[in-house]
Amino acid sequence: KVFIPLENDPGTDAQVDWGEAVVELAGERVTVQVFFMRLCYSRRLFMMAFPAQRQEAFFAGHVHAFAHFQGVPHRIAYDNLKAAVQKVLTGHTRVEQTAFTAFRSHYLFESHFCMPGKGNEKGGVEHAVGFGRRNFMVPIPKVASFDELNTLLLNECLKDDARQVTGQSLTVGAAWELERAALMPLPARPFACCVTRPVVLTPYSQVEFETNRYSIPADKAQPQLVLRAFPFRVDILYLEEVLASHLR
Repeated sequence: KVFIPLENDPGTDAQVDWGEAVVELAGERVTVQVFFMRLCYSRRLFMMAFPAQRQEAFFAGHVHAFAHFQGVPHRIAYDNLKAAVQKVLTGHTRVEQTAFTAFRSHYLFESHFCMPGKGNEKGGVEHAVGFGRRNFMVPIPKVASFDELNTLLLNECLKDDARQVTGQSLTVGAAWELERAALMPLPARPFACCVTRPVVLTPYSQVEFETNRYSIPADKAQPQLVLRAFPFRVDILYLEEVLASHLR
């Protein structure tokens, strides 16, 4: 077999993947899920850690990556992950999850899904997962919270702008400066990366979500409420008023 080197125009393509890493979080060694996005032209990298690979975490990773890149790539390549794909059809055709289609429509980028078992079709981010773990998470980070961990990872990504990839004439940061102008602009408001559920208040002024109970002030009790679960917090609302906000 022979291969043709792939070149990308500025702003056209990015790739996304998940990876696992071990951290010491509040004194306990745990495995976290790390979201990766890599711009194909400049090789600029974004990483963000989450407790789990939920769809709302998947969306939040995108939103923070777009802010880091200061724009939106025109097309993003993925594996056939459940957060985006409802059904795999022939070739590269997929039935997308409804929420993912709504997310893409908010930012106006196109999706591209790799053939099953062909992760090499997005080899840039596959390499970035290993690179990020080896260079940014060894030795094992010791942090008090996910906020501290993600600040650490973002700072490492910013420092990586000074790296010059073998065979490239520009550093990652200099190439991104050229690419930034070709990215699509960010929308006026970011997408709300949450799961929304109607919930019923118990006699103890609590609501239940994913086997956990969250309270609201007893003097604001309402029988029918709405819960919004973000990756790291849960909000409980009546109409549009937030009655309580808790760590998830």
